[in-house]
Amino acid sequence: MDNLRFSRHLHFRLPTFIGLYLCLVLLAACATSATGTNIGSTPRSTVRQVLVFPNVGIQDLATLDPAQASDENSLQAMMMIYSGLVRLDQKLSVIPDQATWTISTDRKVYTFYLKPGLTFSDGTPLTAQSYVYSLTRALLPSVQSSNAMLFLGNIAGAADVNSGKATTLRGVKALNATTLVITLTRPTEYFLQALTNPLTFPVNQKLIEQYGAASWSDHVVGNGAGSGPFEVQTWVHNTKMVLVPNPHYYGPHMRLAEVDMIFVVDPHTAFQAYQGGQYNFVWNISASDLVAARGLSGFTSQILLETDALFFNTQMPPFSQLAVRQAFAYATDKDTLAQSQSTLNGSVVPAPTIIPPGIPGYQPNLTTLPFNRAKALATLKTVYPDVSQMPVVTFSYPNSLVSSQVAGALQQMWEAALGIRVNLLPVETNAYNIEVANHQIQLGFEQWSADFPDPYDALALNLLSTAPGNDGMWQNSQFDQFVQQAEQTYGTTRLDLYGQAEQIAITDVGWLPLDHQALSAVIPPTVHGVSLTPMGLYFGDWSNVYLT
Repeated sequence: MDNLRFSRHLHFRLPTFIGLYLCLVLLAACATSATGTNIGSTPRSTVRQVLVFPNVGIQDLATLDPAQASDENSLQAMMMIYSGLVRLDQKLSVIPDQATWTISTDRKVYTFYLKPGLTFSDGTPLTAQSYVYSLTRALLPSVQSSNAMLFLGNIAGAADVNSGKATTLRGVKALNATTLVITLTRPTEYFLQALTNPLTFPVNQKLIEQYGAASWSDHVVGNGAGSGPFEVQTWVHNTKMVLVPNPHYYGPHMRLAEVDMIFVVDPHTAFQAYQGGQYNFVWNISASDLVAARGLSGFTSQILLETDALFFNTQMPPFSQLAVRQAFAYATDKDTLAQSQSTLNGSVVPAPTIIPPGIPGYQPNLTTLPFNRAKALATLKTVYPDVSQMPVVTFSYPNSLVSSQVAGALQQMWEAALGIRVNLLPVETNAYNIEVANHQIQLGFEQWSADFPDPYDALALNLLSTAPGNDGMWQNSQFDQFVQQAEQTYGTTRLDLYGQAEQIAITDVGWLPLDHQALSAVIPPTVHGVSLTPMGLYFGDWSNVYLT
């Protein structure tokens, strides 16, 4: 596959697809003093503390408005400039950042207690009212956020604000400068996880009023846009962004004096530049560079919370027949696809399940549909005894995301096992998205990447009969029932219900999972405090990031 990525929820082109891609979300760019490390515990380094690394897959950042974030490359910078109530630690558990919290017994009211003295990077006070303003703003129709309802939709009054019926978000109230109360319409187990996304972070109202709602994020250089560990010193469009420590940051003091984020479109170019000494570390290594990268000091790899899959238009013959979908599942050799040097070259792991390892509720022992040529043909013949009478099948795929080698390998598998002809139709990515939205694709490619580590994000948002992301228009009332029941409970009972729902989706082939991507990096021993997690590149507590 080419090194681009398509996200199911964010609807944007991201760096890297099958073969290895960017699933980057800089999870914890901010830290609390409770998690900080005493600077004195590490000998001071004489190395110039300027961290230089590539932001791989883009020519420039799309936006620095958290509410309008449309790609994870921009999110990478946002997690350095902005910060919020909570964050994820290295194990993807929610921990306090700007606030601690309590939850009501009915699990619908969250009360957050902010640290005193918080400010934006220009010294403007940051209070509970800053959150009221920012969360409301994110939902306003004029902001045109594609993800606001995903993260904030269960807040009381969110739908009214998002539809233009109201300008006050009644479920968010500031009791005083440091006490914020958020009321939900129903218990939402993933709500705290959703609050780790930059879309929920406070923005500086003064800056927006000064430069206008449409263009304020173009003026972040030298201005106090956020409250994160860094502020923007320089933004050379199409080249780089230079960030320096926020002098008003509430977290521990940082060792780094500067971070240079270099924009690089091609992962291979980034890897070559690292080998030439231009970067302190490199990540998002392409499949073609893995052999060379594995021999370097500091090579590391991490399976991501991501699933590449095929979807079938269940309203279009022949995939309206369950047996045909199952036949294609039995005919797909995921191991060969993942390991062959001519396709993915070990840059992914085969995916028997939709939910990837690392997400709560992951169940590796579900009954799956493994590769079996004989069973594939026998299953197809239960519907089409004469397979030549089956309607023509066309596999459409975005040509910037799926390589011709991978598409050809899938075609060969299906034709060899089923004795049919499968047409290949590569489509320009934007045109492909339009065709998907209009349900014109008969057999297509799907890529999901976690917005937050919860089964709701994988199953409910893609496969509920009412889900906007249900591109194959697959419907199963029992699946819907299990998901709806899951969202009315919590704990292990909730996860068990999601497990039952996933089993139905696999058996009924709502999706045919192919693989889970792995992210690879070379982080040499001279770079401290940088690692990979299942959500991507992780910096955690920036006071622990330094060079020797």
